[in-house]
Amino acid sequence: MRELTIKIKDKKRIKDDVFLMDLYAPEIATRAYPGQFIHIKTDDKITVLRRPISIHAVNKNVISILFRVKGSGTRALSLLSDGDTLNVLGPLGHGFSLKPRKNDAFVNILIGGGMGVAPLMFLAQKLTNKESNIVILGASDKNSVLCEKEFKTLNCKVHVATDDGSRGAKGSVTDLLLDLFNKDGFQGKANIYACGPEAMFCSINSIIADKKNVNCQISYEQFMGCGTGICCGCTVKTKTGYKKACKDGPVFNIREIW
Repeated sequence: MRELTIKIKDKKRIKDDVFLMDLYAPEIATRAYPGQFIHIKTDDKITVLRRPISIHAVNKNVISILFRVKGSGTRALSLLSDGDTLNVLGPLGHGFSLKPRKNDAFVNILIGGGMGVAPLMFLAQKLTNKESNIVILGASDKNSVLCEKEFKTLNCKVHVATDDGSRGAKGSVTDLLLDLFNKDGFQGKANIYACGPEAMFCSINSIIADKKNVNCQISYEQFMGCGTGICCGCTVKTKTGYKKACKDGPVFNIREIW
């Protein structure tokens, strides 16, 4: 982990309140791992704490972040322009452990609920095209679906679920996961990587509770203070005691929590 000053290479508005920002950060790009994050100082006059944002993608010396404007910190970030600089700490956290497939029956399933899609693109970049990679995206409606085309360019098979049924299947991402497990020919051998709300994790856990051949890692969204494990403001209750999302996570084995 290092404190760095990095430059904004490009900023795009993806949706009304969602932005994609490319940052020239070779020191981070060469060391980052899917599931890790950077801790960004936005504006000292507006916010005191840094903002943790997942590394969305890496392309040579450039890292990308995908974020939604939710408060003063992300609003300040959205107002910056190409060429502006950011003070960041990173890469931080414990990321996804890429599980090798034991045989062709195993599939990789990436599940993103809403903005939970953010850390999964970098993960998809790391998974080989020879593997069977399935992405399940969830959103409230068709206008809120994120990164569908981008995952397809990485040769992922993409399924979409929306609350109102305006895009893909009507329902939740876990409805699609259950449908996938119930399909003829699917042997229930999978590596699941998920990011989204806690309710989504609970549903996933219920679905895979009796499936010994399913591994599941979740990127746990939690309020963070220091981002380095000092303040203990991001504790997560696990079966073996409290752990810190910023240091022990944000990625955990789902069976470690439920």
